[in-house]
Amino acid sequence: MALPLPCEHPMSMPSTRPVDLASPRRRLARPPAVALWAPEIVLATSIAAAPARRAVALAEPASRPEALVTRLDTTRSVLATLAGARRALEPVAADAHRRAEEAATTRERVAATIAAYRAEAALDDVLSGAWRRMSALMEARGLR
Repeated sequence: MALPLPCEHPMSMPSTRPVDLASPRRRLARPPAVALWAPEIVLATSIAAAPARRAVALAEPASRPEALVTRLDTTRSVLATLAGARRALEPVAADAHRRAEEAATTRERVAATIAAYRAEAALDDVLSGAWRRMSALMEARGLR
């Protein structure tokens, strides 16, 4: 068996091509790292108005005659409460004011003024209660 000569070994053979370590002359085609989304924009050639539709009104429970009668009765009750309070407290307040004007001493005048303030405070309580009830009725009707 013959051993190859050192110059005949394929690994030791000199390369026939020169090695160019410079950058390649043509660029390699690579996809971009970030792909931007470009939507297609379509414009309408003409704009037509939507057809007019008739408004539909449903008969909600609040719109029925029974509910209306109930709301009217509640309103009458609130107004009657106000009128009754006015009738009851008006003479008390008038008497307290009259006593304050006719008072001979400071003590009588202070007592009459306190009585007038109490009558006005009672009327204020009735008014604020009526206001709360009327506000609740208005909210139920959608007026607020």
